[in-house]
Amino acid sequence: MMFSRINMLQTRKAFTLIEVVIAVMVLAIAVPPTLSLLDSAGAGRADAINTNRASLLATSVLETIIADINSNAAGLGFDALGDSNAYLNAPDTGLYARLETIVSPYSDAGLGYAVEVGTLVAADGSVSEDANENIFRIVTVRVSFTSASTASYQVPFSTMVSAI
Repeated sequence: MMFSRINMLQTRKAFTLIEVVIAVMVLAIAVPPTLSLLDSAGAGRADAINTNRASLLATSVLETIIADINSNAAGLGFDALGDSNAYLNAPDTGLYARLETIVSPYSDAGLGYAVEVGTLVAADGSVSEDANENIFRIVTVRVSFTSASTASYQVPFSTMVSAI
């Protein structure tokens, strides 16, 4: 009789109820934090992609502004930045109108942008008492997008430009 009981224990092929309960408890403890980590990793990846898109959008806008500054066309050139409202918002010829086709894929992805043209400043970025030193403008492109992890991001990209 003893021999058959030992033989039966050695040949069993099923889990006991306690083993199943322990396995379920281990999974119940381990799975939720793992899913939470995957969720936050996905949100971080989405934010990184949108930050990269923001950088590409700002680069496109700033390169267009730099090209405009170096242009001899009517309504362009460094002096056009003096009336930033006309430079940015003029129908058909303003920066926003001209960039509409370039910007539309970014707008479709949920990104928006705004351009700020600063006053004349000196090489150190501040207004000098000597008006002859104030030959630069700081142009800032602020790109905004909804974040996957927080409410929204607004990323500023700035450059200093001058007529040379």
